[in-house]
Amino acid sequence: MKNSIDNGRRRFVLAALTSSAAAALTNVSPLWAAPVGRHFKDQVLTGDIKNLNVSKAQLPIGSNMGSPITINGQMPGPLIRLKEGQRAHLNVTNHLNQDTSIHWHGIILPPDMDGVPGVSFAGIKPGETFKYAFDVEQNGTYWYHSHSGLQEQLGHLGPLVIDPANGDIGADREHTIILSDWTFSDPHEVMRKLKVAEGYYNYQKRTIFDTLEDVKKKGFADTWEERAMWGAMRMSPRDIADVTGSTYTYLMNGRTP
Repeated sequence: MKNSIDNGRRRFVLAALTSSAAAALTNVSPLWAAPVGRHFKDQVLTGDIKNLNVSKAQLPIGSNMGSPITINGQMPGPLIRLKEGQRAHLNVTNHLNQDTSIHWHGIILPPDMDGVPGVSFAGIKPGETFKYAFDVEQNGTYWYHSHSGLQEQLGHLGPLVIDPANGDIGADREHTIILSDWTFSDPHEVMRKLKVAEGYYNYQKRTIFDTLEDVKKKGFADTWEERAMWGAMRMSPRDIADVTGSTYTYLMNGRTP
């Protein structure tokens, strides 16, 4: 009897958690990431001709308002669906006050359609429209993003899915998920601080007390040798990432450093 009650409780809790998680995801996820969909401005672009408008907007991010670069009014940008064998036409209009671009990450295409300014593409000037056109020769899951300055760090990115020519994706159902970091700090300011001091955001640096503790455990010779090794590499053993999570998550709770 007790096992029956416990199993019933487990099923109830699991159902409640599943419903809560689904509701939470529906509130924050774009249409293409929500299993049941959502009546919102998020778009899935299909067909041979797609229009993408790049601009800036005020959008809620976490508990604060941010100023990301949006594509068709959303961030991340709309899910673009292509099909292997089709001729893709993607018209990108720049509504920013600076040059922009879109690079189709991992896609086989002519050099002048790759979307990397300064290589074989001049970039898209403010107020201009660039018409990308290429034959789709592959299938799979990819993404697209800006290759201009630090615009990608401001949200200029989105998912790209190419269906196989025969339409068989090898699954009964699919979900598109795109992950990216976000900081309320100006990305250019983040880069400036890194150039001034590469360990600026490393809040876990070793101290003299760590060295004394190492001497206790390993002896002076081994501690000196280890420190010399890291010194020769000009690295800290606690240098895990150039920019740590605190820079990307601290302000999500409405706090300021």
